[in-house]
Amino acid sequence: MYIRTRDESIEQLSETLKPEQLRKAITQNYNDTALSIMVDMRSGYGIDLTDNGFSAEAINKLAAAYADNKISDGDLYLVAHFAPRDGRNEPYIDDFLDSIDNGVYHETAAKIFAATPYEKCSYKEAADLVKTGAFYPTNSASLAVSEDVAKELNEMNYPLRACEGFNYYYDIDSSERLTGALERGAAIVVPDKTLAVKVNEAMRREDWSELRGYIVGVMDGNISDMSGNAFDELCKEYECEKLSEVLYDKVKAEYDKFISDMQKEPAGVVIESAYEIVWKDNITQYLENENPDLSPKQYAALISAGNALEQIYSDWVSNGELHSYDDIGTALEYTADAISYSREREQKEPPPVIPEIKAEDIPAPTAPKRKSR
Repeated sequence: MYIRTRDESIEQLSETLKPEQLRKAITQNYNDTALSIMVDMRSGYGIDLTDNGFSAEAINKLAAAYADNKISDGDLYLVAHFAPRDGRNEPYIDDFLDSIDNGVYHETAAKIFAATPYEKCSYKEAADLVKTGAFYPTNSASLAVSEDVAKELNEMNYPLRACEGFNYYYDIDSSERLTGALERGAAIVVPDKTLAVKVNEAMRREDWSELRGYIVGVMDGNISDMSGNAFDELCKEYECEKLSEVLYDKVKAEYDKFISDMQKEPAGVVIESAYEIVWKDNITQYLENENPDLSPKQYAALISAGNALEQIYSDWVSNGELHSYDDIGTALEYTADAISYSREREQKEPPPVIPEIKAEDIPAPTAPKRKSR
């Protein structure tokens, strides 16, 4: 690009700028590159680079990036056009320009940078949201939810809003209205961005439809109150319910085999085993009727056990503090933790070191003593 001298730029700017704007162009520490670009922007886009909240240092950085072809004139226009008067996105200029050096497409980077003051986040936070695939930066200084995520949230009856242009917002209250908004290129926005990210991740699950139905059912009309953290908790509850079913099926099969084997024993053995029969039945009934407060890790430990029912019962018998039906939950936790601890210990224990034996360390064989006759 052609870089004018300072005098040339000031002369040409004096023909189009208002006195206050011209004074700022003259008195601030804009370098020759920045002033020359100001002339080009005034004639090409009608934008005055002095008419925003950026400092001269920030404008000089943007001008240098433009002169080096790191950003385009369209990027510069976007950044300057949506720059707020308080310049609150100026602290992220270096992050914005560095991200382009690190592979972010310049147009995408400029849109993200322009959106940061209105999304009330840092450039890195906004860029990270875009990297998840749940959001994309718009041409109107905002981050919009991707079409797929918007449709899933709408399917869950989660409140969405559409924005056309810079500040025309309206509520999305039906699938038809969402479709129309998307066809017009409207940006879809959500109250909780973390939730959109979580949903975007969960959509990849094979059981997503079932999980979505579970969440909607649990929220029971209060879906608008759901946050990203609440979504995580509901996913954990769903996982635990599924694991609880798997654990019950396993223990029930073990109990049925136990009873089948017991029926083959003499009456005396059955009588002596009455306590064992009763409490193994109680453990099985507990898993069928209750909701054990176990973590996914604890469930996984019990499910992977060779005979979970036998281990739970053994721990029950060996623990003198467990007596009632309600104590079975404690026994389940104890057994699960014991299994996990044992396996972690096995994984951490190094294999035994076998010392190397050299040939010279082996003593020479001696002749056997002859017995006297």
